[in-house]
Amino acid sequence: MAKFYRGKFPIKFNRKARRNFFRIIFLLGLFLIFVTGFGAGTFAFYSRGLPSTRTLQEMQPKQGTKVFDRNSILIYEFAEEHRVVAPLARIPKNLIDATIAIEDRSFRSHWGIDIFGYAAAVKDFALRRSKRLRGASTITQQLARNMFLTQDRTLSRKIAEAILAMKIERLFSKDEILELYFNQINYGHGAYGVQTASQMYFGRDVDSLTLPQAALLAGMPRGPSLYTPYTHPEAALKRRNTVLEAMMANGTITRAQADTARKTEIVVKPRELRLNDAPYFVEEVRKYLESKYGANAIYQGAMQVYTTLDLKLQQAANQVSESWMEQLEERFKLVPRRRDLKTPKVETDIVNTPYIQDALLALDPGNGHILAMIGGRDFLISKFNRAIQSRRQAGSAFKPFIYTAAIDNGFSPGDVILDAPIVIEDDGSGNPWYPRNYDGKFDGPTSLRRGLALSKNLIAVKLIQSVGPSTVISYARKMGIRTPLPAVLSLALGSADISMIDMVSAYGIFANRGVRVEPLMILKVLDKNGIILEENHPYAEEVLSPQTAYIMANMMKTVVDHGTGIYARSLGFTRPAGGKTGTTNDYTDTWFVGFTPGLACGVWVGFDQKKTVAEGATGAGLALPIWAAFMKLATDSLPVKDFPVPGGIAPATICTESGLLATPACPHPRGEIYLKANLPSRTCDIHRLQNLNMQSKDYNFEQLDRGSLNDPDFKP
Repeated sequence: MAKFYRGKFPIKFNRKARRNFFRIIFLLGLFLIFVTGFGAGTFAFYSRGLPSTRTLQEMQPKQGTKVFDRNSILIYEFAEEHRVVAPLARIPKNLIDATIAIEDRSFRSHWGIDIFGYAAAVKDFALRRSKRLRGASTITQQLARNMFLTQDRTLSRKIAEAILAMKIERLFSKDEILELYFNQINYGHGAYGVQTASQMYFGRDVDSLTLPQAALLAGMPRGPSLYTPYTHPEAALKRRNTVLEAMMANGTITRAQADTARKTEIVVKPRELRLNDAPYFVEEVRKYLESKYGANAIYQGAMQVYTTLDLKLQQAANQVSESWMEQLEERFKLVPRRRDLKTPKVETDIVNTPYIQDALLALDPGNGHILAMIGGRDFLISKFNRAIQSRRQAGSAFKPFIYTAAIDNGFSPGDVILDAPIVIEDDGSGNPWYPRNYDGKFDGPTSLRRGLALSKNLIAVKLIQSVGPSTVISYARKMGIRTPLPAVLSLALGSADISMIDMVSAYGIFANRGVRVEPLMILKVLDKNGIILEENHPYAEEVLSPQTAYIMANMMKTVVDHGTGIYARSLGFTRPAGGKTGTTNDYTDTWFVGFTPGLACGVWVGFDQKKTVAEGATGAGLALPIWAAFMKLATDSLPVKDFPVPGGIAPATICTESGLLATPACPHPRGEIYLKANLPSRTCDIHRLQNLNMQSKDYNFEQLDRGSLNDPDFKP
């Protein structure tokens, strides 16, 4: 008879008992073999389709595409999960302790799963006979789920989660797992990772969190939408206090610390919709990237995009633009005003907004880099980009194309045209047309320079009659105007619809010695490993001679110094600059487009619907102030430069009435510039009587005639 000892006393088994004992041992062995085999089979079955060891070794928190300005300053990040990665060294101990206390007290000792917690969850699952399995997830399991699995609470997902967690534990240290967790987890409202959450909720970096703030964040991953202080402050407070109790129970804080923290009110930073300083520019970048690389690459590919935008100039444009638009709303008593409409909680996309809008685009004429862009007053309400997508009547802002065609075909700034009424028998529609000047006045003999400076419609109409609408269109085309242009005489008054980007790019040619550079937004795109996917360089083409471009720039300086753009000088902008106002007859569209040697900028103000802004609303009064304020801020720190004079340009002193070389008798001579080939050779033939030394009183022919009539010797 076998003897088995338990303590000091032997236990005696008879033969039957002994057989039963070994039978139990055998059955237990079979059960263990079965369980082991079942477990191995289950492991193998659920491991199919899970990430490989190599994938796990390379795992990083998902990051979207970062967009930088030309100075490598971050503008925006395209991401389904907005996060800023923070190393574990920056994450404060109280946040680590709080997270472990509330999420996984045995984190430092387990090997990926909590056996006791898992068994309890399985039991709960079995008793409930539910398709959902709740609880039992360790920090490592949560990391596995968030990086590779769905959020479905099913048995199969829990098994896969456990398998992945064990693999992760074998590959990474506990600190490495914590770092991945804190940068991966969702803290609500699109904030992924503790650094992003800390900035969103408290407006501070993660390493400066207080104990109450750390406890609040630690409690959120269990239910980000349930415990958000923005919409559920009471639930957030209760959850935070639960975390503090857990920390105290875990021995990481004292009762006094817990009590003090519990008395602290929850104070969070006001919630802000995610918006960047250049939303219309960024949206154009996004559309380009999506068309070329696809949405997944944008939102998960961790690309880096370096753009031409200058964030400081963009911020300056934003500041002066909205400030002026609010002044206009007050001045003209416009209803509704922008601020009367509440900012929506979600983005909308309205093309026609009910309030007055504006657009601004600035670029470097030397390389085509777009430096600032405003496509509207509120991207959250309307994504329609008025700087690129909109086509509006240019009004007199189109006139420089008429004058360019004329200058390039033999005309000169000093040439004189009669500013007098005319009738166009057929304006293209079969009806007579009676063009008139904006002010209703006619100045008689007027030089081209003065005609452009004062925006004389009759001078522009007579010029287009002379060179032909088709010639003007050909010049506008090669200068970058891509919208349809009707070959009619009314084109001289800007009857065609043109985009802002085309106008600004074309005006930049005058500043760039006749060279047009295609507008550019993206400099280079890098993948997540820093490999260059694309790199873009300016595409330049000479479309005007340097001489024609200079003469036009010089004439357009007169617009700003002495013409319809002179208000810019009153507003404090003193740099050498050229430009042109634009106003439609019904006051629906107001423009100012101008340039310095290094910066071209256009501004449009009007309603989305083509309706009158106000009686007498002009480009000089509505658009020019934004342009002047922006250009002043943009150039204040730069050295003063004027437009360089190319070879082939010659000066001459002319008579302003005849346009010919001035004589000593000409009462109003003026200096003018010419192509050397077009220098006038004739002298003024209007004031040549002065050469006879006749006094000015002798010029009064009416007085001479009356004197003759009174002469007694005169006999009719």
